[in-house]
Amino acid sequence: KLFVVGGFDGSHALRCVEVYDPAKNEWRMLGSMTSARSNAGLAMLNGVLCAVGGFDGNEFLNTMEVYDPENN
Repeated sequence: KLFVVGGFDGSHALRCVEVYDPAKNEWRMLGSMTSARSNAGLAMLNGVLCAVGGFDGNEFLNTMEVYDPENN
């Protein structure tokens, strides 16, 4: 599976958390982050997604958000 968090729609940074399942060729919305962020780093550590840094449209972020896909 491929996880995507945040992004930029041309006007605003986004809060979305989505997953792509290539076996089903299907995208699914999982939820929203607390902070909108584009250009964030994303890593999976012990089964948990970590979105680090990024830009919220006004300033660069020095925060991290954690998402556990097993517990949604």
